[in-house]
Amino acid sequence: MFICLSCNSSNDTSPLLSTIKIESSSGDLLDIGESTTLSVKGFDSANNLVDITQTIVWTVNNSNAQINPDGVVTGLSVGTSNVKASIGNVENTIDINIWDSSAPRTEIYVSDAGNVGNPPYQILKFDENGENPKIFTNQNLNWPQDILFMEGDEIALISNLNSGSIGRYNINTGDYINDFALGIGGPTRMKIGPDDLLYVLQWRGNGKVLRYQLDGTFVDEFTSVGVTQSIGIDWDSNGNLYVSSYNNGSGGSVRKFDTSGNDLGLFANTNLNGPTNIWFTSEGNLMVNDWSTGRIVKFSAEGDFIENAITGLNRPEGVAFFSNGDFLIGNGGTSSIKKYNSENGFVKDLITRGSGSLLTPNAVVIRKVNH
Repeated sequence: MFICLSCNSSNDTSPLLSTIKIESSSGDLLDIGESTTLSVKGFDSANNLVDITQTIVWTVNNSNAQINPDGVVTGLSVGTSNVKASIGNVENTIDINIWDSSAPRTEIYVSDAGNVGNPPYQILKFDENGENPKIFTNQNLNWPQDILFMEGDEIALISNLNSGSIGRYNINTGDYINDFALGIGGPTRMKIGPDDLLYVLQWRGNGKVLRYQLDGTFVDEFTSVGVTQSIGIDWDSNGNLYVSSYNNGSGGSVRKFDTSGNDLGLFANTNLNGPTNIWFTSEGNLMVNDWSTGRIVKFSAEGDFIENAITGLNRPEGVAFFSNGDFLIGNGGTSSIKKYNSENGFVKDLITRGSGSLLTPNAVVIRKVNH
């Protein structure tokens, strides 16, 4: 934002300062106790740079932050401070948001598949109300799929379908660290299983479910047979594994494996067109996001169709649960994240269309920090 206050003088032909712009060395988000340095650029009425020779006077509107004469802002308490720079009668302001990184909080992460296999790609972070979008990372992404947080190691894993890789990222900064695993046939979903190993689905290749130790060491191909375009994974209360097949968005299915990875055949292959994420309810029913028809389909523990639990969606993919049973569904067709209550009733669009430049939500992850 620029504030234009011309100070013309008929006796002075030198460039006159008309507007100023404030820049922060560390952005507009500041942790308590941390500092950022503000600087000012000056412009004349034609928007040409002007050297600033006068003293800059800094003021702040509240006690959430303090600023010294050199423009160094230090965060003191949670809130938003409006910092003003004045040079003569030319002034401008900047908002500095102060937060407490040590405080318990809930964050929502969304992998953005961009133009579905084509960039731009990003992983977005929102607060628990679906607001204040920030780019968690856009580094080394190639059709990002799932996000998995390993809190103890301060690592986030992100699977990338096009590059066949899973990357490690700094859990706090989002910076890419290195590769967790390579050479996967289009990794999609990742989940830590009952045996504390990481299970990874493959969209391409032989379609078998892969297992890794949590340090990235490959263990085995767990399943006896592959599932083509596998993209949804969960376990029932007996430890049996279920994997969904998108099958080009036409006539998909869910396959069942025992606790040793032996094939138990198709669990469900009716009333499905393009299944993505799957999950079991506390009652033992299997829920399936059907991307192609915009439904969430409910099956019994025996694989019998029960009902279309939710309709009217548009390319649903990604699911995440709050502790009270409410849940989120990524709605690709409207570039939004929808919230439902534990009875499958629609609540609202928690993340509204295109917030944070979101294009195509894939994975949706709720992360509890400092709890």
